[in-house]
Amino acid sequence: MKTEIYGYSLFNDIEDSDLQERNRAVVMSNMAEAYTKKGKITLKGTGLIVNYFNEIPQEKRQSLYQRFESTMKERGYVV
Repeated sequence: MKTEIYGYSLFNDIEDSDLQERNRAVVMSNMAEAYTKKGKITLKGTGLIVNYFNEIPQEKRQSLYQRFESTMKERGYVV
């Protein structure tokens, strides 16, 4: 099992699933912010986020996506 992708931790070593999900959502949100140009996430940023998301176990993706949306809204993004 991978521990990181592109230098971003996947937090697989954290046993607390809520903390793990929160950290993953924050990482994805940070990627989005780092790769936002003129109010839109760049193609490279989108690719990073999707590739990171695809490393998450299937059964955890839906709740992670919801947490990611929530984090982005808190940061003022329209999702």
